[in-house]
Amino acid sequence: MNSISTNLEEFIMGSIAMTKHASARKQQRGIPGSVLDCLLEFGKASHDNRGGEVLYFDKRAKQRCLAAMGMGAYRKLDGHFGVYAVRSLDGALLTVGHRRKRMHT
Repeated sequence: MNSISTNLEEFIMGSIAMTKHASARKQQRGIPGSVLDCLLEFGKASHDNRGGEVLYFDKRAKQRCLAAMGMGAYRKLDGHFGVYAVRSLDGALLTVGHRRKRMHT
């Protein structure tokens, strides 16, 4: 197996398909799986101009998450809404991280 196909192997975390790179970054950056679930379901998507899309929480995404989860569960995740994920066209997560700058749409 060559190094390219090794890097593109996908892990299934719950219902989230992610590359080894995304799985490693999620663990290294301390991003909970429940936040990624919420991000994939309610997050705002914008194109990254490289063939994928960037998902992040904007104000409306946070409101939808609050309405679906309830206040108790929302408060547990409150400090983790400053994350983003890059998703490929086939739906696999390529990487995840913490937002340092404002997302321009």
